Amino acid sequence: MSGWQGIKLSLISDKRYLAPVRALVRESATIVGLEQGDVEKVVLAVQEGLANVIRHCYKDQPHERIDVWVTFDDHEFEIQLKDYGEFVDPITIKSRDLEDVRPGGLGVHLMQTVMDEVKYEKNEAGGTTLTLRKRVPDQPPQCEQGEHDSSEF
Repeated sequence: MSGWQGIKLSLISDKRYLAPVRALVRESATIVGLEQGDVEKVVLAVQEGLANVIRHCYKDQPHERIDVWVTFDDHEFEIQLKDYGEFVDPITIKSRDLEDVRPGGLGVHLMQTVMDEVKYEKNEAGGTTLTLRKRVPDQPPQCEQGEHDSSEF
């Protein structure tokens, strides 16, 4: 693969659209060469990011716009989630205490744990853009079609 490649889509803030976004992220992360365990972690991080936009930014209103960019090259896999709500100061975005055992509230912790970079920025629409980055491990060189690695014989 050479150069940046990517997909952009816009969806409404309806939880029914989370499954197709998960599928897109899963397939893209697999294509770029992330290991299967990392693929599923990235999918979960994106799911948490989108769920937070729907729940906290849009208060579960199902017709608000969210833009999703999935971009990648040989070295990095990046997902951006852009909302059109009110900007949320990153200082106020926190997980609850891990000692507080109950459902919910750990999405931010999960994103920060599984991704190499998590960044919140104010976008030109006045909302928040969440950027999630994962480094792609170096891949062994692939044989061209018709060539064989000597270890195969």
